[in-house]
Amino acid sequence: MTATTTKPTKLKPIKKERATSTKGHYVTNAQLLEAFHEAKAAGKLTDRLAKYLMMVAEKYSFHPWFAGYSFREDMVATAVVNLCANWHKFNPEKQENPNPFSYYTTACYRSFLSYLDAERRERDIRDELLIEAGANPSFNYQAKHGTSGKTSDDTAFTGGGSED
Repeated sequence: MTATTTKPTKLKPIKKERATSTKGHYVTNAQLLEAFHEAKAAGKLTDRLAKYLMMVAEKYSFHPWFAGYSFREDMVATAVVNLCANWHKFNPEKQENPNPFSYYTTACYRSFLSYLDAERRERDIRDELLIEAGANPSFNYQAKHGTSGKTSDDTAFTGGGSED
């Protein structure tokens, strides 16, 4: 018996056609673009565009990067305020195929990051105040700054106070 070896042929991936159905989408580019033009013509943010912006912020907050935070609703509220304040900055003439969904989602993403950065700064200030008061900072602060304080178990087993 002789073994024959053949080279495996490379299969080219089949390119999927773009879906034309909007079933399951909460808002589409066409709807957002139409609402944007409607608001631009009115000279103010319309209820329809505001509703779409709120849906974009709310749905994007469930992305795995942001879904686990206890202050997710606060992030959404901040993002909605930023989107409503800056809705008019989208310029559809800059692109061959205007994509307002991408523009507003990116703005929402950056708003979320800004909110998380502000929360981190507040947490660090709180941890520094805890250290000054003689209490233990958060575990994240200890890991970041290489400090290790007493844990609640240490204070419970040693009497919890100063050793005189």
